[in-house]
Amino acid sequence: MSRITAHRGVVSLLAVLLAVTSVLATAAPAQAAQGTVTVTATVNAAITISLSKSSAPFGTTLEPGGTDSNSGDTVVDFQSSSSNQGSYYVWKADGSGMTVTVQSNKTWNGTIAASENSGTSSSMTIASGVLRYASTAPTSYAEAAAETAFTTSAAAWQTNHAKGRSAHTFFYSLRVDWDDDPGTFASTVTYQVSQ
Repeated sequence: MSRITAHRGVVSLLAVLLAVTSVLATAAPAQAAQGTVTVTATVNAAITISLSKSSAPFGTTLEPGGTDSNSGDTVVDFQSSSSNQGSYYVWKADGSGMTVTVQSNKTWNGTIAASENSGTSSSMTIASGVLRYASTAPTSYAEAAAETAFTTSAAAWQTNHAKGRSAHTFFYSLRVDWDDDPGTFASTVTYQVSQ
């Protein structure tokens, strides 16, 4: 009787193992699922310009002989004794020039223009080249006189400039010669940038 019981135990164990194996063999295959996200965006063309100064006060004490300027900004003067030449006053903003910063995500172009003198000195005109600009500070009358003269119509100062952020330095030079009429000078300089 003990042998029969032992065989029955083995048979029962085999039956259980067979049942488990059968279940495992017929189990469903592993399943997978997925989801998707579609990401969309539109990046617009953008361009900005900022100037470190909004005014360029040369002062109220200028004269052909080169009297120092009383401007609160840094203004230096250079004299020449040739013919009727007097002084060029150079506006350096806070000492290192005015900074024009442009940010653009496309290639860009820049123009610059100055309105005609609305002050009382009739000979100190933009048309005569009285106001000039450069990216480096001049160190003599001759250097100031050789800078680019402002014009009343827009003139290019940057062409096909690479995209990104860029800073540009400007120094302004104002001519005060012996044959220039006394009085005031006032002009508005306009920077324009476009993509």
